[in-house]
Amino acid sequence: MESLQRLQAIEEIRLLKARYFRFMDTKQWAALADLFMPDLQVLRPDGGVYLQGGAEFAASLKHSLEHSVSVHQGFMGEIEILGAENATGIWAMQDVIEWHGKHPVQGWKSIIGRGHYHETYRKHERAWRIASLCLIRLRLDTA
Repeated sequence: MESLQRLQAIEEIRLLKARYFRFMDTKQWAALADLFMPDLQVLRPDGGVYLQGGAEFAASLKHSLEHSVSVHQGFMGEIEILGAENATGIWAMQDVIEWHGKHPVQGWKSIIGRGHYHETYRKHERAWRIASLCLIRLRLDTA
């Protein structure tokens, strides 16, 4: 892959991740689902599979975040292009979420989390998509 193509792929993946955060916070669930591969794997920090499927993950995020105010931020993306259709990335992150009542499963009123997303990306229908992701939190403050 030539340098210009590599830089273009990095920029496309950077925009993909920016949309991921924005679509979650603005509750654009259908648009969010389009960012994922249909066979997306969401991994736990121990490497086990937490959830499979892009539409399923978007529905899970909707269930968790629909009745909240959230701000997700991603920083310092380390993107490595592995080829014309595969890449990896690591993103430092912080999320601040406050639920109108409480989290539907955990029962939290609010959280502030910090950590890293570890992701893989694949080209699908001429656009980069998130193929797998694992959020490893370094700190989670709950109320």
